[in-house]
Amino acid sequence: MATFVPVSLPQSSQLKDAFVKSQLTKWDLLRNMKYLVVRYTKHYHKMQGTELVTDMLNDPKVHEAFQVLHTGGKWSGLGGKVARVDASVVAASLTRLDIFDKLMESSPAIVRANGDIAKCMDDVREGFQISDLLRDLLLNEDSENAGLYREEERDELLWRLFEHMVLGGSCCQFEDKLEPYVETSKRLYKELVSAQKDPSTGKIQVASVVYKVDAVHGESGPLSLFPSKSRQNFCYVAVDPVRRLAKVLYHAYVPYW
Repeated sequence: MATFVPVSLPQSSQLKDAFVKSQLTKWDLLRNMKYLVVRYTKHYHKMQGTELVTDMLNDPKVHEAFQVLHTGGKWSGLGGKVARVDASVVAASLTRLDIFDKLMESSPAIVRANGDIAKCMDDVREGFQISDLLRDLLLNEDSENAGLYREEERDELLWRLFEHMVLGGSCCQFEDKLEPYVETSKRLYKELVSAQKDPSTGKIQVASVVYKVDAVHGESGPLSLFPSKSRQNFCYVAVDPVRRLAKVLYHAYVPYW
């Protein structure tokens, strides 16, 4: 039987960092975001991710600590025993920031040599305003740069976090430069995943296994995880099997209108 214990965030946590908090506030992400770190005792194989998440959400201490946003803006628990979760493994293999280099190598250039994000004609896709080539890349399937990144690159956790930072919440204040998006994404990535040196190669590799929880089901039907549908809804669970820590980063998107 596994035991789960929510632990306090250290002062070194990026979710306590003044820069990160100010950026998340500017992009309207912080108010609808929760971060929870849980220590667990039982060994779970990396293929038992859904079992681990289900057990964790059913633990009385976690059940009380894990709050989700409901319709009407109320934060509370899931509201019932969890029978199963719909979760998928998210790639988290990157240990460098090279993935962002393409943004300056594209034609037309999405990011100029001085770090400025190139502007474009205004458009709206999926409820998000497009006013620059970076958002156009993320939201417009017909973008001139649509093929710049392979699907497996877009699936990487670091890139997913970057997308979430760029799109923000419903009252997001956009950046004119790339650097704040990359820096904040990097810090959150390092917060969530643990890295270690491979003894056989000497190379640094990510040790954590990351899951994206899309839905939670009770014994009599689905439990509310998000108040409405949006690509900016996310619930990532990053599991460090060495230290037996599960880090949960949750955000619910609330439309302005």
